[in-house]
Amino acid sequence: MLSPLLALGSTVGLVVDAPSEQISAFKQQLDTQLPTDNIQVISVSQLSALDESSVDKWLTLGPNALNKLLSEFKALKGPVLALFLPESARIKISEEYSQPFTTLENAPDMLKQLSLIHALVPQAKQVGVFYSSQFKVDKAKLDQAAKRIGLNLHWAELKDPLDWDRHALKILADVDLVLGVNDDALYNTTTIRSILMRLYRSSKALIGPDKGYVRAGAVASTYSGIEETLLAASSWIRGDLVTTSVLNNPYFNVSVNAQVARSLNIMADDTDSLIQKIKERTDER
Repeated sequence: MLSPLLALGSTVGLVVDAPSEQISAFKQQLDTQLPTDNIQVISVSQLSALDESSVDKWLTLGPNALNKLLSEFKALKGPVLALFLPESARIKISEEYSQPFTTLENAPDMLKQLSLIHALVPQAKQVGVFYSSQFKVDKAKLDQAAKRIGLNLHWAELKDPLDWDRHALKILADVDLVLGVNDDALYNTTTIRSILMRLYRSSKALIGPDKGYVRAGAVASTYSGIEETLLAASSWIRGDLVTTSVLNNPYFNVSVNAQVARSLNIMADDTDSLIQKIKERTDER
């Protein structure tokens, strides 16, 4: 009875720098979610002795594992999902190898963050977006997404987060709250305290850009961690997710700084309620 079922499973190569307790725990959770698949941990030192045709699908953890896999096998037959791959490494590896691969992007996508704003502060209409000269985004596309949920975005390049110019200060005065973006040149450990103090003195909440900033003093953010990475990897292996060059993680959670929310008179729902509201909004796309 079980043989036909087991035959449907895939052999998955989980490529890592080296085995560890954390890797073992990661594999065990994959095994639990994929009982009919065969997950094999393969360290980079073992790749040269491996028959790549014995593996149906590949997962890589980190940039070194992906780089070693693609350099060892120039024409992989099975698809590759790269986990925990920074954007800079993704671009570099994509330029070096012609072999296609999919990157799982765990950084919060802006539609989820905008939907979080709508769920947290439904009366908000005007949202400030500050960014550095290095930040690249399709503003028109994001403006359209915001307008579909009743939000207007006001953009301002922040040349110096320690010394805001007149335009940036006017935007801050005119908006209801601020959407943090994935812009390391602006939002980082050196600048975040100054930015948060400026916003707090103006009684403006910061949403995002990620979970770490909630601990620092942002009100809330969506995020995808280890648990959500496992769910996405399992769904990809089962074939439930559409494969693209960059796959935004559809699984997410919400982090809320309740103390900061109260200080800004924001009544934060429980996270389950917020997650449900975000899902309902994003499913409308």
